[in-house]
Formats: sequence, structure tokens, C-alpha cells
Amino acid sequence: MTVEIDRVDRARYLAAAERARRVYPGALGELVARELQAYAEFGFRLAGDLLVDRLAAEVLAEADRGSER
Repeated sequence: MTVEIDRVDRARYLAAAERARRVYPGALGELVARELQAYAEFGFRLAGDLLVDRLAAEVLAEADRGSER
């Protein structure tokens, strides 16, 4: 199944990738950032389980929680 990613989703994945590097320093942040960037750059979904959507949402939520501290 392939689905086109719109500009809003692409921007969201790229923002989450950038925040992942700040929120999760080191290898974990780099791995998460690379996965989100690759997903945004390819422009289509290869899996129907919405894992990348959930990952982006969690990273963005964690970044928001971190800024409140």
C-alpha cells in the first residue's frame, strides 16, 4: 500500500526529526531522526501500521513536555 504524504505531514516529520536530535541526544536521537527524515523524503508510506505517525507524535509531545520543565 502506498499513500502520498502531503506537505503538512512532510513538514511535521522533518520537525519531529530535528526535535528528536535535541530531545534524545546520542545514537537514539540520531536513529529516530534518520527514520523520520527518510520517511519524509521518500514521500510515500510502505507500511499501514502508522508507526512513523506514532513516532512523530511521541517525539513532538516529548519536546513539548521538555520545554515546560
